[in-house]
Amino acid sequence: TILTRLLEISELVKVAGINCTSLFNGSGKDKAVIPTKSKSVDTPTSDIMYINLTTDCVNFQRTRGYIMSSLTEEEEDFPLAYSMLVYKDAEMVERLLRAIYRPQNYYCIHVDQKASKDFFNAAFAIAKCFPNIFIASRRVSVWWGKYSVLEPELICMEDLWKYTKWKYFINLTGQEFPLKTNFEIVKIFQAFRGASDVVTLFKCATKKRWRGKHPPYGLRPAKGSVHIAVNRIFVDYILHNKTAKDVLEWTKGTGIPDETFFAILNSNPNLGIKGTYSGEQDGCDKRPTVTRYKMWRGMPCAGKVVRDLCILSIGDLPRLTTSNQLFANKFFLNQDRTVIGCLEEKIFNDTRDEYLGVKSFDTTYYSNLDYVKHQVT
Repeated sequence: TILTRLLEISELVKVAGINCTSLFNGSGKDKAVIPTKSKSVDTPTSDIMYINLTTDCVNFQRTRGYIMSSLTEEEEDFPLAYSMLVYKDAEMVERLLRAIYRPQNYYCIHVDQKASKDFFNAAFAIAKCFPNIFIASRRVSVWWGKYSVLEPELICMEDLWKYTKWKYFINLTGQEFPLKTNFEIVKIFQAFRGASDVVTLFKCATKKRWRGKHPPYGLRPAKGSVHIAVNRIFVDYILHNKTAKDVLEWTKGTGIPDETFFAILNSNPNLGIKGTYSGEQDGCDKRPTVTRYKMWRGMPCAGKVVRDLCILSIGDLPRLTTSNQLFANKFFLNQDRTVIGCLEEKIFNDTRDEYLGVKSFDTTYYSNLDYVKHQVT
C-alpha cells in the first residue's frame, strides 16, 4: 500500500547516528562532532555509479525511495513543471529530484554543455527511468551574467509546454533543496490564486546594467532574480507573445539578462499578464517572496560564504525548517552531507504525516502576501 511505502521511505532516508530533530531545534549537543562527521555521514554515490544503479529502473525507484503515487487528489489535480539547470554532482541532483518527484509533475533537466561526460550520462540514465523526467532538447554552455543563464530556462519552458496539464512552473539548479513537501507547494500555489512569484526591484535596481538603453514599448526596467515560480499564463506569454520576444532581445544587450527579463514582464501590469504584480512599485522594495531561501554575505550563515552566498550547513537547519520559503539555495554535498540528510528526513516524514492526516499546513501567510493581494486578474 501507499502508506507502507511511505513508512519504508522514511526509514530509508533516516540519517544514521544523528538526531536531526535536535538539530532542527538548534539544541544538538553533537553539533561540535557533526562537522567532522558531516562529510562522511554516508557514502557518496559517484556519477558513474548511477549508470549501474539505473540498469533496472523499477529496482532503482524502489531502492532509492521514489514516491510513485500522486498521494492526494489535490496534488493529482495540480501538476507542477520544473526546470533544473545542472552541471555537476549527480548525487545532489538525484536527491533533489527524489525529494520533489511525483508521477503527475514534469521535470526538464538542462545539463550544461561544459559538464563532464560521466555527469551527463548519469543524468541521462536517471531521466530514462521516469516517463515524466527528460533531458532538455538543446544544451548550451552556461556562463554567469550572460544570456546563456536565461536560455536553458526558455528551452525547458518550450519543452515543458507540450504537457498541457501543469499549472505552475518552478526553476531550480542542481544545488538546491526543497523546504516544503509537494502537498505544501500545491497548497501554497492554490493560496496564490494565480499570482506569480518574481522578485522585482525598481529604485534599488542596478541601473548600470542597462546603461541608458530603455526597454521596448516604454516598459519600466526592473531587476529581479532568476528564481521564479510562475503560472502557466506567464510561460505562455514568454513563449508566444511578440512583446516578450522583443523584451528578450533587449535584455540580451544588458548585463545579467536572467535578472531583468522575468522582472520586467512581472512588473508592468499594462502588459495584462494574469497573475503579475499590480501593486505599489516605489521605494527600495524588500517585499517578501517565497520562491527561494538565500543568505547573502552579512546575513545569518552557519556555513562558508562563497561568491557572496552562504553555503548552507547544519547550523542553518533551525532557520531552514521554520522558513516560509519553498526551496533553499545553496548546498555543497561534499562540504556537508548531514544538512541534506536531515532536510530529506524532514521532507519524507512530513509527506508521510500529511498523508496520514496528522500534519496540517496553514497557508494564511501566503494568501496575505502583497503580490497575491495585488495581481493582474
